[in-house]
Amino acid sequence: MNKQPVYLLDLNSEELKAWVLSLGEKAYRAAQLEQWIYKKSAGSFEEMSDLPQSFRNKLQQAALLFTMTPLEDKKSADGQTRKILFKLEDGQTLESTLMFYENTNSHRERRTVCISTQVGCPVGCYFCATGQQGFVRNLRQGEILEQVLYFVRLIKNTVTTEDRELARKAITNVVLMGMGEPLANYENVRRAVETLNSKHGLELGARQITLSTSGLVPQLRQLAEENLHLELAISLHAATDELRNRLMPINRKYPLAELIPACVNYLEKTGRRPTFEYALFEGVNDSPQNAREVAELLKGINCAVNIIIGNPTASLEFKSSSLAQAQIFQKHLFAGSIFNTIRISKGTDIEAGCGQLKSRWLKEKDEPAK
Repeated sequence: MNKQPVYLLDLNSEELKAWVLSLGEKAYRAAQLEQWIYKKSAGSFEEMSDLPQSFRNKLQQAALLFTMTPLEDKKSADGQTRKILFKLEDGQTLESTLMFYENTNSHRERRTVCISTQVGCPVGCYFCATGQQGFVRNLRQGEILEQVLYFVRLIKNTVTTEDRELARKAITNVVLMGMGEPLANYENVRRAVETLNSKHGLELGARQITLSTSGLVPQLRQLAEENLHLELAISLHAATDELRNRLMPINRKYPLAELIPACVNYLEKTGRRPTFEYALFEGVNDSPQNAREVAELLKGINCAVNIIIGNPTASLEFKSSSLAQAQIFQKHLFAGSIFNTIRISKGTDIEAGCGQLKSRWLKEKDEPAK
């Protein structure tokens, strides 16, 4: 019986070395493979020109380099956002987004990839397109990493830059804010972040990776004990249990009285201040009183609040607030001594909000032909 091919992106450095040795090859071939995958952005085994042809033949027969196929590629009108709908090996689909930002301080361009960690999502936030799709499965470590590597190859093949650092490191930031709850897929996410951090991988530091969670308290406390280099963002969206229950069912399991101490524990254990994400919905959670409640909840915590003018979803109940209302909300947070910024969502013209493109694709797939 033929063995199933090994998905190389599922292996860390030690596992890759052991697998290469099992093929009868020298251990240093594993380091060469990592160089080609993570540093030289090879798209196939045949591109790995300094590997002997005999080894490349073995790789073709015994390994998989990539498993995902782009189904749809959408670019925003301003050229600053690009979203891909990928088909996975088992036929499931997920979304990933590339966003370009200019850093006004350094005048260097940031290239941020927003990646998914699950097919669907088990949390089921009522305002989220992904949450309404339900949960299908966790992504493998390799499927998480492959999203990043796809955009690395895309940028290196299509974008030229005179900035040597950006030429060396095509992706400057990775945010785990796409489809799924990262902490519900803890082990695969942990291993993927280790590779993103690693000198054998993409060498991304703590300020270059952000993990966003709805607030799974046990996993948050576990994360505080890990030696992972990342920033933590918590989807807050309300400062009272009554309102947060309405927006996020997870709050019934892990209410604010458990969530906030877990975030403080993360700050104390890691020394990295958390960011609380707050998406504004008109007439739901965007009043000055809501802002004052947030300021009171976070009083004395070294943190920041990211005010989000979200992408609209199909739900008529959750309509995005205006920029003017966001600025009023911001003023009340500042009055409460809470550092905050307003984030304008990118790519609204290409359904760049989490789960929107897949939701539309599923709807069209299921509709009878006319």
